[in-house]
Amino acid sequence: MQPLIEKSSEYLRQWIERNGVDRREVARVVEGVDVSARREVPALPDGQEPEIFIPGLTASAWWDSGRFPWLAELEASTADITREFLAAGGFGGGGVVSQPSELTDQGRWTALYLYCIGKAYSRNLDLCPATTRALGAVPGVTAADGGMCYFSIMEPRTHVSAHTGYTNAHLRCHLGLVVPGECRLRVGGEVREWEQGKAFVFDDSFEHEAWNDAESGRAVLLFDLWHPDLTDVEVRALAHMMGVWRKLLARSFWSAEMARS
Repeated sequence: MQPLIEKSSEYLRQWIERNGVDRREVARVVEGVDVSARREVPALPDGQEPEIFIPGLTASAWWDSGRFPWLAELEASTADITREFLAAGGFGGGGVVSQPSELTDQGRWTALYLYCIGKAYSRNLDLCPATTRALGAVPGVTAADGGMCYFSIMEPRTHVSAHTGYTNAHLRCHLGLVVPGECRLRVGGEVREWEQGKAFVFDDSFEHEAWNDAESGRAVLLFDLWHPDLTDVEVRALAHMMGVWRKLLARSFWSAEMARS
């Protein structure tokens, strides 16, 4: 990803000028993109290692649910969301795709995508209107602005090895849908178990790993939201940059494919 980041500062400068934004209002976004490109990120809390680091944001592996009053409404929608997940294919549907194999050292981790880095999966969204409505009530969801939103599926006896997310500008929410027990997530130095109908928020720029030690599958609704410390104009800048990074990533992928052909 490093070559993509190196090109980012110019894209951000162009956006600032084109939109007449006061550079001071997005100073920490500019600083974050620049220091990330130069690999000059300051010392961070143990276990935090984002590719894109935005300075000045509260750093906490796990977030207090009391910060997010919308969690209760989301949890109240669990039955409808679960029903749509199963109707859309559930654990064995044709729309389910494998997650990066290098992260799964045991078992299988898959996803039924609603959004991937901002790209909408229209067919799956059409099958999940209640899920879409529930997400629409969550302030700061990044799904259409370059974030992730999908049904995350872990098959029985699966371990997703330790990894870190792309940026600390996002937080991540999990809502337990199908939880057979013996399923847990470590973020930083703390391990928590998923519960059916319960949601929690964490910072995936901290190292995290997951286990499903049960004999049946586990499914959660996973989505990103903007870090609550960000201002509206910072969110606008970062939403633009997420689109840039997605395009650069696609361009890099196809260039590599052509070089191999």
